[in-house]
Amino acid sequence: MSEVFLVIALILFGLVILLTTAADRRLLNFVDYDTAPSTARINRYAAARLLLPVCVNAGCAWAAARHPELTVPLLFLTPLSILGTVIWIGAGVQRLQATSS
Repeated sequence: MSEVFLVIALILFGLVILLTTAADRRLLNFVDYDTAPSTARINRYAAARLLLPVCVNAGCAWAAARHPELTVPLLFLTPLSILGTVIWIGAGVQRLQATSS
């Protein structure tokens, strides 16, 4: 059952790579790019923060492989880590916008 966590980690890692390589594209729908100082700077900032849910899901995969009875409780860490990262990115973008003004 740890494959679920690995698939989610790979999808999120793909998003990290996409944000890193396509730095000038407006990919995040919760960011107001019109008031942002630089699209590439925001995407690099978000890519670095998105490594948190990747690591959380990799750790959950390891824990679920060792203790399969923890798989269902560990499923709650995935949306919590993603939500926390979205809030972290949103707050950071607000800070980046404030420093550029």
